[in-house]
Amino acid sequence: MTVLYRYLRFFALLATLIFSVNVFAQKQSGVDSNAIALQFVDRLLPEGNYTAVVLGIPQPDSSQLAIVEKMKLAIKDNEDWFLKMMKELKSGEPMPYHKSLGISKAEYADFMQFSQSVKMDKIGVIPLKIIRSNGSIYFEPEGFADYLKYLAFNLKDQTVMVDSLRLPYKAQITKDAKTTTLLAGPWKGYSWQLEDFRKDGQFVADPDKVDPTQIRELDVKSIKVAIGKLDQNNQCFLYLNSNIVNKGHVLAKQDIALLLTKD
Repeated sequence: MTVLYRYLRFFALLATLIFSVNVFAQKQSGVDSNAIALQFVDRLLPEGNYTAVVLGIPQPDSSQLAIVEKMKLAIKDNEDWFLKMMKELKSGEPMPYHKSLGISKAEYADFMQFSQSVKMDKIGVIPLKIIRSNGSIYFEPEGFADYLKYLAFNLKDQTVMVDSLRLPYKAQITKDAKTTTLLAGPWKGYSWQLEDFRKDGQFVADPDKVDPTQIRELDVKSIKVAIGKLDQNNQCFLYLNSNIVNKGHVLAKQDIALLLTKD
């Protein structure tokens, strides 16, 4: 996970406490793994009508919201420190407490406990149709998940596309009872992810080496798709996250998490 992604994700957490899937990878051959992953998708998603349970996180209580607001103000006033601290964190390492966060150690412990233990649960239901055409799988959603119409699993040429952008294969995912992000339970699946960082039109090969003061000068395309099958039933978990940022200005942000059951 890049420093920039941690930076954007942390601000998103402070602003909205929106869930983001963390991938636990089991490295395999990229070509073979992508083929296996798409065979998994092929078996998992037959054509037809589905009921899609919309997943979200519980609303934080007033004390949790108060902590978040104090942190947001403090980080805004200490942005250089915050960027430097985030750059020094190792991947997966939790951010340590610091007085510059504007809250007490006890408040920070409460914040971390809530943010790390929260699991997604049902917040609504929408109808969804899956269509197979010319060797590809497409989605026809209703309601807020309209962005899913840009997602396509192309089984014939073994690609995953979102709005004409090809997502490289990322990893196999295993979420057991301890690590699952779903209240519905453990699941297994695969993910694809595109991360494109550019400065003045030039591709940035290692965003971790970017000067923290120049982060807001970057153009970012970060798109992730994860799909899996729950261990306890035949439900399909589908997750699509898209962040398009132009020099610090968010142009597009989508965060869709669904549990699909065929009608």
